[in-house]
Amino acid sequence: MTKFKLTSFTLMMFTAALLISGCDDSGEDRSQEAAKDKSLKTYDLVWFDYLNDSESDSAPEVKVSYMENGKQKTKTFKKYVENVEDIEQPYIKMRNDEVFIYRPPYMTYDQKPLEGVVKDKIEQKSSDDQQ
Repeated sequence: MTKFKLTSFTLMMFTAALLISGCDDSGEDRSQEAAKDKSLKTYDLVWFDYLNDSESDSAPEVKVSYMENGKQKTKTFKKYVENVEDIEQPYIKMRNDEVFIYRPPYMTYDQKPLEGVVKDKIEQKSSDDQQ
């Protein structure tokens, strides 16, 4: 009986190792391939947003708005890779049903202070304040 348990356990661990080694959650390899692939078109990124669903445990979808032929288009993707790079202009590359987002960091510590004048200010109300 002990030999059977040991064999079963070993087989189960081997199967788990095979399954885990086949997973690619990081997307780094796909992202590097897409960056080098000259056949993929590059589009200027306008904005993107995660579509979180509190009912689901899966990764959220991403809604992407981009410029194509001078027109703004929007598309939702289930598969995406987000790359933070030291660039000025964010852009995307698409392959079938997958998007690769290349964007600058949201904040850098060595950026110059902003200067300007506020011309118009609108106070936003919380949804809790509505009656």
